[in-house]
Amino acid sequence: MKKLALAPAVALAITGIAAAPVFAAPSAKRHSQEASVPESATSPTPQDGQVEEAAAEFSISPTTISLADYGDPDKGVTYTGTGLEPGSTYTIVDTPSSGQAVESYEETVEVDETGGFAVTIYGSDNDVFLGTYHGEILDAEGTVVAETDYEVTAGGEEPPAEEPPVEEPPTEDPAIAAEASTLTVSEFKANGLDFSGENFTPGEEVTVHAGEADSDVLFFEKTFTADEAGEISGTLTVDGEITAGKYSFVARSGADQTATDPVYFTLTEDKSEEPTEEPPAAEASLAVSPETISPADFVKADKGVTLAVENCEPGSDVNFVVNPKGATNVTAYENTVQADDEGTASVNVYGTSASDPSAYVGDYEVTVSCGDDEMTGEFSVSDDANAGGSDGNDDGAGEDDNGAGGDDNGAGGDDNGAGGSELPRTGAELTGLAAGVALLLVGGAAVTMTVRRKKVAQSPAEF
Repeated sequence: MKKLALAPAVALAITGIAAAPVFAAPSAKRHSQEASVPESATSPTPQDGQVEEAAAEFSISPTTISLADYGDPDKGVTYTGTGLEPGSTYTIVDTPSSGQAVESYEETVEVDETGGFAVTIYGSDNDVFLGTYHGEILDAEGTVVAETDYEVTAGGEEPPAEEPPVEEPPTEDPAIAAEASTLTVSEFKANGLDFSGENFTPGEEVTVHAGEADSDVLFFEKTFTADEAGEISGTLTVDGEITAGKYSFVARSGADQTATDPVYFTLTEDKSEEPTEEPPAAEASLAVSPETISPADFVKADKGVTLAVENCEPGSDVNFVVNPKGATNVTAYENTVQADDEGTASVNVYGTSASDPSAYVGDYEVTVSCGDDEMTGEFSVSDDANAGGSDGNDDGAGEDDNGAGGDDNGAGGDDNGAGGSELPRTGAELTGLAAGVALLLVGGAAVTMTVRRKKVAQSPAEF
C-alpha cells in the first residue's frame, strides 16, 4: 500500500500561512510508504485448472477521522480497489469540500499483480485540514467507479457509527378465514368446513366458536395452539343434526379473549335428485318385402320374401312363424333367430320346390315375436304379382279350375285386393341371422319352404 504525505515542499497552499502545507505529489516517494494489499482482497488462487474471477470492489474509508489520525502516515484515509485487472490504472481524486485552504489531490495508481491497489492519503495535525472532503476513484476512461465524503474532526476518537433504526413489522390483528362460503347440509355433515387463522401470538391458545349467525346457539367449540408463525387451522364439524341456514364462527385469544371478526357461511338444502325418465323404448316393428310375389320368384333362393324386425332387445330370441291361409296342403313354417347388437333380425323365406312353383300360390300370414312384443303381417304368392292378397276363405289358391285366385275372393281377386306391389323389393339385401326349413305338403309330395342367409343386415325401415 502506498502512503502519500502532505508536505510543505509541495505546492498545496494554505491561505495566510507563509509556508503552505500541501498534499504530496505521487513522485514524492520520500513521503510515501509501501504496503501490500490486504490478503483478503487479492484474487483467489486457481484450483483444478479453473480461474475464478473476483468481482471488482472499491472502498474509501474511514468516513470520519480525527485530525491526529489524519496526520499519522500509518493511518489517514485509504483508497482501495480489489478484483481488478493487473497492470490497469485508476485515478484517485481527493477534493476539499468545506472551504478549507487545502488543494485537491490527484494520483494515478497501477493495479499490482494481485489485482489490487491501496493508497493512503494523510496530512498533518494542523487545524487547516479540519473539514469535509469528497473522494473519487476513476477508471482509465474517466468513469467514476466509487465515491464518498469523509470528514476530518478535531476529536480524538471517531464517533460511533449510527445504527439504522430497526423497523418493527406492522402489527396486524388476528383473523380467520373459511375454505368455502356455501355448501349443502350433507356436504357439511360429511366433510365439515376447513378454516385457518393468522396473526396470533405464537404458542397462545385460540378458541374457535361456531353457531347460528347472530345467535348464542353454538354447535362447535374447540381450542387450538398457535404455531411458531402465529397460525392455526382446523375443521368445523357438527355432532348430530343441523339444518340449512346462515352460520358464523369466530376465534378468541389473549388474556381478554378478544374475538376476531366473524366469518359467515351458508348451509343449503340438499338437492333432491329427480328420477331421470328414460325415453320410452321404441316398439318392435315388422316389415314384409315384397308383400306380393310370383310363384317363379318365390322358389328362387336369391329372391323369396324377406321378414325383418327391428327394436328387439339385442341378443334376444326372435321367433318367425308363417302360416298359409285357407285350405291348403302347405304346412306352417317356424324358425327362431337371435337379434343382433342393434336389435334387428331377418329371415328370407322361399320355396325349394322349383319344379312346382304353383304349389305355393296363396296367401300367408306372418307372426313374429321378440320379448313381449308380437307383430303380424302377410304376403301373397300369386301368378299376378300386382294383385292383392287372398282373404283366406275356402276359395283359396289352387282349389278350383282357375288355379291361384280362381274367383273374386281368391288370391289376386279384383283390382282392389291388398297387395303392396308398389314397394321396391330390397329383401334380397337383408341378412337372415339363422336358417330353418319347413315342409310344405302338396298332394302328398314334400315341398320345402326355407330361409336363406344374407350377407348385409338392414332394418325394416329401409324397405
